[in-house]
Amino acid sequence: MPATYEVSDAVSAAAVIAERLPESLTTQAKRVYKALLIPALENARERGYSPKTGRVTYHCPAEIVAKALGISRMTLWRAVQVLQAEGLIDNRAHKANLACRGNKVRNTGSVWQVRLTPNHGSKAKLSYEEMHHTWRPNFNDEVRQGRGSHAAVRKHALAVKAARGRNVTYKRDFQEIDLDLLLTHSVDSKKSTPSVDTSVCNKPKNAILEVLLDVASAAPGRDTVQRVDLAALALATALADHGSVNFYRMIVWRALRASQRGLDVFPVLYQMAIRARVDLQENWSRKGGAVFVSRLKQTQFWDALARPSGELTRSS
Repeated sequence: MPATYEVSDAVSAAAVIAERLPESLTTQAKRVYKALLIPALENARERGYSPKTGRVTYHCPAEIVAKALGISRMTLWRAVQVLQAEGLIDNRAHKANLACRGNKVRNTGSVWQVRLTPNHGSKAKLSYEEMHHTWRPNFNDEVRQGRGSHAAVRKHALAVKAARGRNVTYKRDFQEIDLDLLLTHSVDSKKSTPSVDTSVCNKPKNAILEVLLDVASAAPGRDTVQRVDLAALALATALADHGSVNFYRMIVWRALRASQRGLDVFPVLYQMAIRARVDLQENWSRKGGAVFVSRLKQTQFWDALARPSGELTRSS
């Protein structure tokens, strides 16, 4: 996958990746996977992810996906079940408090994680942090102003009808997937969601890791999310382990929760990452992430970073 590309490049990349899908998948399941793959590739580009990234998570209402594909929600649901069973995607409903409706909990849409390597790698699996991320920061305003996903589908359908009435060629390709509708509601930049500034990753490897020391001081809300994402990218870059960004993001979130309980975990993360980086440079190990976890296990903070029901396992 190239470092930068236009939507047409994402479509081409998706077609190539989809060729590696299991032959046992139904035609409809393959088509749905391809449709979900394009926003994943576009989000990877917008966020500055490494070409080695194995999974991408984003938010998009299921009705938008179904409408873009020209199928019913039930047909989409059946295909999603098949893809989840294969570990190619993970999908869950995302909820948020709706202040304009008496602070009631409402569904904002769906969170999707798409595996970019269908023939190898770990299964797609959404994390706690990804499900609690503020995917639609303007959700209350959208509902108050009648700009929800259902309204967007109706408005888009009218626009398509009007364009066809004027003999305007509407952008609809890749086996009749409505890319305009799909990408408008799934790619971060099109929803005015600020991208993480990854310029820090151009610094020397040890200097990159200094962002770990800034996470605990982040202001609650979006600033925290951005600093966690940046710290995860910094770890993946410094340890030459770009396929495990989601794992490092999970570690950083748990370190943040531990620091809120009074445990000063981030200096330890920083020191262990530095030591793992040195081991990597001296060829003591070819897997910086594995050494990093091994060193963390030797500290008193490992229990605070471990799963409630067992130890963490590094994603590949």
